[in-house]
Amino acid sequence: MRLRPGTRTWPGAVLLAAASLALPLWAGTPEDPKALVQLLADPDPRQREAALARLGSLGPDAEALVTALVAALGAEDLYLRGAAALALGRIGAPAIPALSRALQAPNAEVRWSAAIALGQAGAAAGPALPDLVRALADSDGHVRQAVAVALGGLGPAAHSAAPALTRLLSDREEAVRAAATLALRQVDPAGRGALLTHAALVATLDRLVPALMVELHVPGVAIALIEDRRVSWTKGYGVRSAQSREAVDTGTVFEAASMSKPILGLLALQQVAQGALDLDRPLADYGAERMLPDLPERRRVTARMTLSHTSGFPNWRPGGEEREGPIPLLFSPGSRFSYSGEGIFYLQRTLERITGQPLATWATRDLFGPLGLTGTSFAWTPTLEARLATGHREDGTVLAKAKYLHPNAAYSLYTTAQDYAALLVEVLKAERGESKLLSQSMVRASLAHQVRLDARTPMERPGAAVGTAVFWGLGWSLNATEQGDIAHHSGSNSTGFRCFSQFSPSRGTGLVILTNSTQGGELWTRVVAAIGDL
Repeated sequence: MRLRPGTRTWPGAVLLAAASLALPLWAGTPEDPKALVQLLADPDPRQREAALARLGSLGPDAEALVTALVAALGAEDLYLRGAAALALGRIGAPAIPALSRALQAPNAEVRWSAAIALGQAGAAAGPALPDLVRALADSDGHVRQAVAVALGGLGPAAHSAAPALTRLLSDREEAVRAAATLALRQVDPAGRGALLTHAALVATLDRLVPALMVELHVPGVAIALIEDRRVSWTKGYGVRSAQSREAVDTGTVFEAASMSKPILGLLALQQVAQGALDLDRPLADYGAERMLPDLPERRRVTARMTLSHTSGFPNWRPGGEEREGPIPLLFSPGSRFSYSGEGIFYLQRTLERITGQPLATWATRDLFGPLGLTGTSFAWTPTLEARLATGHREDGTVLAKAKYLHPNAAYSLYTTAQDYAALLVEVLKAERGESKLLSQSMVRASLAHQVRLDARTPMERPGAAVGTAVFWGLGWSLNATEQGDIAHHSGSNSTGFRCFSQFSPSRGTGLVILTNSTQGGELWTRVVAAIGDL
């Protein structure tokens, strides 16, 4: 098995095991440690492998060979590096000073291998703690990942590394973020609560968001926090448009993109609570829909299926919904999950027949208006335009604005971070039976697991918010965690907006992040990876 530089798999353990299996073929390999070291330069790779396997089995008895083994950390042969790292880890304490020095080597490959060796040393690596903490700032992601793993192996003895590890939760490399998350659970299992205080959260956002905006070329961001089932804080960063340079503030309107979908779910559940809609009655029973093919199976599609994305419809039909072409049915309705904007649009049209009004009108009447959400609508208006941010490409250039005069509940919601957070607060209140607009039983139904998504991995979150499984409810994606489900939904429009929202029914917390850049997805991913379940 030959591994390339940059692989995420540590080669040493696997390859050393393979070398051990080859030992009987090389029973003539000398036992003298110095002779074994000389064989590390043998042109025959089988001799090198056998020598390294023997050296790795010597443990502390190979203390005199530390210098030679550290030198092997920079060998061209990847196997040599990995096996040398394992051997140094087994030597333990006598090798730690040399490995600490190797963490500062000019060659990133040597630093990476030294970090792996320190991780293999376990508790014996304790004296290297200061050097390991400094190495968390290494320019090479592989080194940062391996150092985080090594610190985690030290357990609570590395408690002082917690602040530096916390900063890595927003690292640009996913593997580094994952290693830091695990390490924090090992070195500071009780410390996460202190990091989630309001002051600490705001300080983290004020430090992290502007830095990510510069790194990722995101012109504008608006964020709202929910704590104790109320909007506790909201702030704008940057500008609405790279051309106009108008500042983003709490009243700036963004396209919420697919975060529109769960809001249609709330409106649908209002109709269910009023007896106007049945979640499990075929939507075809509420009136013929010209965009559907005349197939018997299409009559089985229900509101529950469209909200849980099990309708069988594609995300979008060929040419998009504006052309009014027929929607193909990809699989038997209700049989499996497949994300579908068309299913949401079909439900929207059904609800418009039921209410006798266009979506934007009845949504404002039944939900946005009563909550006082003046910056939220499914349709463009001149009033919203005056507050509307502009989307941007990855390079920071401006994209043309969209005017959604014909609302589509799958993507056309305009809103502010504060308004959208207010919608989430109403859901949290309803879950406890404290809303006059949303039924407790219906909201709880929307947060119940409708379908499990084994092909999807949970969102990146630290601490107790680490996900264990992914489900879909009625409108919301649901990540199961040890502290209860976290509901969330993201949004991405071709007009240059990337947005995210989440909330924890059990903790009464939540977060809304709206951005005006195609790079905003990376920004909100790294923010959520850092602060977790708010």
